[in-house]
Amino acid sequence: MKNFMNKKNKRENSEIEMEEVFLDNLLKKREEALEISDKKLEIPLARKIFSFFLFFSFILIVILWFFSFKYQIIEGKEYLKLAEKNKFVILKLSTNRGVIYDRNFKQLVKNEMSFDLVFEPDKLPKEKSKRDEIVKQISSLLGRDFINDKEEVIKNVSSEFVIFFESNKEQFPGFSIQQRNTREYEKIQSLAHLLGYLGKEGVEKIYDDVLKENKGEIEIEKDVYGKEIKRNIVEYPQSGKSIVLSIDTDLQKKAEESLERILERLGSRSGAIVAMNPQTGEILASVSLPSYDNNLFAKGISEDELNKLNSNLLSPQLNRVIAGAYQIGSSIKPFIGYAALEEKIIIEKTTLYCPLELCLKNIYSGEKECFSDWTFHGFTDIKRAIAESINPFFYMIGGGYTASEFSEPALPRKFKGLGIEKIKEYLNLFGFGEKTNIDLPGEIEGRIPDAVWKENYFKNRSKAERIWYLGDTYNLSIGQGYLLISPLQLVSAYAAIANNGTLYQPKIINKIIDEQKNLIKEIPPEIRTCLRQNLDSSLCSEIKKTNFINSENLQIIKEGMRQAVTSPSGSSYLLNSLPVSAAAKTGTAQTQVSNIYNNWVTVFAPYENPQIVLTVLVEDVSGIQAAALPVAKEILEWYFTK
Repeated sequence: MKNFMNKKNKRENSEIEMEEVFLDNLLKKREEALEISDKKLEIPLARKIFSFFLFFSFILIVILWFFSFKYQIIEGKEYLKLAEKNKFVILKLSTNRGVIYDRNFKQLVKNEMSFDLVFEPDKLPKEKSKRDEIVKQISSLLGRDFINDKEEVIKNVSSEFVIFFESNKEQFPGFSIQQRNTREYEKIQSLAHLLGYLGKEGVEKIYDDVLKENKGEIEIEKDVYGKEIKRNIVEYPQSGKSIVLSIDTDLQKKAEESLERILERLGSRSGAIVAMNPQTGEILASVSLPSYDNNLFAKGISEDELNKLNSNLLSPQLNRVIAGAYQIGSSIKPFIGYAALEEKIIIEKTTLYCPLELCLKNIYSGEKECFSDWTFHGFTDIKRAIAESINPFFYMIGGGYTASEFSEPALPRKFKGLGIEKIKEYLNLFGFGEKTNIDLPGEIEGRIPDAVWKENYFKNRSKAERIWYLGDTYNLSIGQGYLLISPLQLVSAYAAIANNGTLYQPKIINKIIDEQKNLIKEIPPEIRTCLRQNLDSSLCSEIKKTNFINSENLQIIKEGMRQAVTSPSGSSYLLNSLPVSAAAKTGTAQTQVSNIYNNWVTVFAPYENPQIVLTVLVEDVSGIQAAALPVAKEILEWYFTK
């Protein structure tokens, strides 16, 4: 080893050998022969190319930096949320919506399960022949055609179809079954306006927050591969609360049947009935015809069915009880009579001569102007005027009278009436011209016209058309003219007469209960807000606690209504055969069509201690005839003998 190292060192320090010189010379000649002796293996880049490359690299770095800043700093939180969404999936746990009962706990709506077929064309096979074949098979099964590129949801497919589809669903890509909770409503058509449907219209809308279920939530955590890691219950599902209505379903059904019969007999097609407990304000029945099938909406109404419903000139979706606006004819007379007693225009024994025509001299034209009655009555007092519905009596106590050369001798020379301002004040006192605030959507205010209203309403008309005339006051005094009142407002006002002076807020719900029918909340009767606008708040509160009208004068009005039933000349004598005592007032209101009338009656019974106030309206009655009265009799006979 030592000898070897000595030889190596010696070799490194020795001179170049002859063989090495020879090899170098040979290699050089070889390069010259191949003409590569002056060429280099690495060629440097041109300056322009290098500058361009440097600039391009800089731009690329800037772009990368910009997007990194945007996604991580500016939009980082948003993308973090999206990432969390990808990590966690929330499943909703469905439960039942609350149900609705009548006052006797008869169930009026129940929850049902329905199935929809969902068509998503983008999930069909790409091959046209396969797409067409799948769509053709489904179309054949359902008996309808699909448009290949249009998403659709076919609601309420049959259970047989669902079973077949689920058993063969791998054969039908692009289609899926979706489960849906629906409502099945009691098949009494007049209940549709009261119940509504699925959070829309009626009590389903007003009490949606009570009935609505609280869906539970399960949070599913996944890993990056989409595999489930664990599940957490975020919130347990809670069924909606149930409600108990004030409605008596048996009375509702009887009222509907009775109204349908009279409409069919008269050839009329619309009307309304509303019954109230005058001691509480509870609505016992509310019928508006024509009506509609709310189950169509609950289960998914077709476009054709909806168009047919909307184009119906009789407006079956209109709840006439709360949203119908009508002239009420002589039904207004007890309220005009009460106002005249209160203002001492008359007393109980006051008699006025009532001719067949009450004629006076028009102060503008000087011509004779007459207001007629349906028959001659002669001298009459307030009770007889109510019982026999005598128009001239109410013309005079409403608008007053001044004799002229056109007057009959027995008429008063000068009689001061209430005047339009006082009439409006007292009608407002009974709740006319404002909403009753019943717990149903769509109620109207109605209208009590006066001189200011007429001036504004006809502001684009001539001066003569804007003036409030004595004839306008006369018309209002018998429930005609520009007056508009709903059946609910009328029954509510008469309930205040029946119960000796308490104006209750009408209500449709009595209590809220849980799934086991345990009481959660009872809805007590509520007295309406003070109607005397000229009183301070302390007096208002006192009025809410006590009777808001004079009981002595009110008794006179009630006796007049009782006389309408007991007197053979009374307008409601037909009711005298009822199994209980009753008081009533009829009304016949002119319409815009000649010899066509809206026929009214309001009855309360028993007279001594009223349990029910019933208002019946039959629209578009040909000629002067009793239409509403026999309906009221039929309903009350049944009600007090059932």
